[in-house]
Amino acid sequence: MATTNLYQHLLEKFSDYSIDELILLNNDTVLGQGWGSSKATFRTALISTFSKRGLDLSKIISKEDGFTSVKHVPVRLVKNVLVPL
Repeated sequence: MATTNLYQHLLEKFSDYSIDELILLNNDTVLGQGWGSSKATFRTALISTFSKRGLDLSKIISKEDGFTSVKHVPVRLVKNVLVPL
């Protein structure tokens, strides 16, 4: 499955997950080893889903010199903000 198709497939699947389920998936993903580019696509789809749900990602995302960086950390939800554990 091409990366774009995988990403779209994951976005569709994640739309049915609760926020708690998505957080568990994120935490399992960042703590796990391996996967290669599929893992990056999986995590990108998770982050996009969090954003679409209106969660504040400012504690795990930074923008410097025109580049956006997402911390590779487990998270928890505090008052609609995803914060690193």
